[in-house]
Amino acid sequence: MESSSRRDFLLGLVFFGALALLLYYTIVLTGFSLQEKTQLTAWFPDARGLKEGDVVHVAGRPTGTVREVALDYDRPPDRRISVEMEFEEAPRLRQGYSLRIAEFSALGGRVVEIEPGVPGTAPIAPGAELIGVTSPPALEMLRELVEENREDLRAAIGNLRKVTDDITSGKGILGALVNDEGMRGDLERALADVRGLIDDVRAGKGALGALISDEATRDRLIALIEDTGAAMTDVREIARMAKEGEGLIGALLKDPQMKDDAARLLENLEITSERLRVFTDDAAAGKGLIGALLKDDELAANASSFLENLAEVSRRLKDGEGSLGRLLAQEEAYEELLKALKTLNAQLEDAREAQPVSTFAGMLFGSF
Repeated sequence: MESSSRRDFLLGLVFFGALALLLYYTIVLTGFSLQEKTQLTAWFPDARGLKEGDVVHVAGRPTGTVREVALDYDRPPDRRISVEMEFEEAPRLRQGYSLRIAEFSALGGRVVEIEPGVPGTAPIAPGAELIGVTSPPALEMLRELVEENREDLRAAIGNLRKVTDDITSGKGILGALVNDEGMRGDLERALADVRGLIDDVRAGKGALGALISDEATRDRLIALIEDTGAAMTDVREIARMAKEGEGLIGALLKDPQMKDDAARLLENLEITSERLRVFTDDAAAGKGLIGALLKDDELAANASSFLENLAEVSRRLKDGEGSLGRLLAQEEAYEELLKALKTLNAQLEDAREAQPVSTFAGMLFGSF
């Protein structure tokens, strides 16, 4: 008795669960609703397998369902398929809208995609005929792509076959790596060397390892890079100043008078250097006084003797020897000479004022 009651309970539970599941999927798949629905009809050139019950997306959001797909033979080819769609809330279409029948997924199925248009533009007038387009399936697009590029694909496949044949026969680097054990060994040794280099760097060996592991070296490198950047900034500033005519270089580039002066200076330097070269060549050849001094030993000896005598005279003058030396060295002699000159000057001034010029001249020259 108890076992029969448990069996009846489980049977009722399964029955009502299946009924609820069936009711749920019926409502979801058919779009059943107690609210009043809005109808919208659009025209397409091809149905592309669209059928009743397919989903309608508005801006990518499932919003409605397809209620009817019909063919009208009397309409133009670009609008012979009518699709009646049902919405709980009609989409607000504006200028620039688009309708498209596309694949629902790669596994199949169709969907109507609606893009409502650009916000802010004028809405579509009520009752206006809505025209849509269809998108070919992905496999069909792939087939068309293959058909359009058949020759290129054949060439690519032929090139790929040639590459694989060359590798199999040992041609090229890949072929040698596949078939030549010696090259494989070389490659393995090269990879081992690279691994060793990486290990050395991690261990702080070498310049690169020092940069990575030694903070002081890294700081010096960073400082060097910063100094280089600052130097480049200065160079850019100098270039800017020269471009804008600032400074000497800018004046040379911008001021015509300065450029002419610089050109004349360079020309004068060139003339001077040429004259100096001729002078040194003449001197080396024994021409002129310096050349004679360099070539003529007697003249050089005389010049040396003259300079020695001149040095002796200057020494005696400095030591106060002789009349001129005493005059320069002794202050009393200098003052006596100065007094005599002043007395003579006073006598000449008195005679000039007392006598006419001719009498003064006669007296002056007659006294000698």
